[in-house]
Amino acid sequence: MRSIIKGRWIIFSIWLIATVLLTAIQPDINAILRNKGQQGANNDSPSVTADNILKKMDTAKGTNNLIVFYDKNKISNDEMEKIGEVVQGIHDSSKELKISEIIDPFSIPNAKSSLVSKDGTTLMVSYKLDKNGREIDDIQKQLDKKLSKVPVGYYLSGEEFINNDYLKASQAGVEKSAALTVIFILVVLVLAFRSIVTPFVSLIAVAFSYLCSMGIAAQLIDKAGFPITSLTQMLLVLILFGIGTDYNILLFNRFREELSLGHSVDESIINTYKTAGKTIA
Repeated sequence: MRSIIKGRWIIFSIWLIATVLLTAIQPDINAILRNKGQQGANNDSPSVTADNILKKMDTAKGTNNLIVFYDKNKISNDEMEKIGEVVQGIHDSSKELKISEIIDPFSIPNAKSSLVSKDGTTLMVSYKLDKNGREIDDIQKQLDKKLSKVPVGYYLSGEEFINNDYLKASQAGVEKSAALTVIFILVVLVLAFRSIVTPFVSLIAVAFSYLCSMGIAAQLIDKAGFPITSLTQMLLVLILFGIGTDYNILLFNRFREELSLGHSVDESIINTYKTAGKTIA
């Protein structure tokens, strides 16, 4: 322990360099989730087996998605005509958009009963989308450009778009949870230690642990194929900040006890490690 105390600045420098490097080269977790998806059912489960069989039968690449046109007052004939022109434009740009198997009530009249609601307020266009390495946000911008002249409201729906919105909502939740967690912990630490410096030291130490852990986890997910969900980051925030802060309170209190007994700083650190430190380890 004395050797660690003597080389504390070297150890701190190593932690700092490791944290900066792992954060700088960290892969985009959200991009991995969008491209690979979340860990779901086991590969041997009946649902996954059935899905694989269907994929083999369907030779067209991509996923099934929808464009939903909606007017609460019923889509008028003029609006229907303009929607038809826009849909035809999508047909003409299908190669550019990487979409295929477009089913709409204009080119396939027999499908009108299935794609237009009985009250005439909703019209759907089904198509198969091949991402071809593109981000969903970029694809959405392309489709929005093609649909800009539509006189009614529209929605882009389907597996890819729903997953993208879900990931965005999850990321926003993680950021809010992290901010609230840090604020709450900071208040608790200020009340516990009646100091401003000690809480920030504790939070900085936990932040180092979080950034390093997230960097290592991201590399394992990207390179080693470790399973991931949209809750991975949130769990790391809650676990590391929660447990890390709890351990810090224990260590700081024990350290203050040693100082109050008249021991030097180094002796207090060593005694703290021998008691609370070993317990935590």
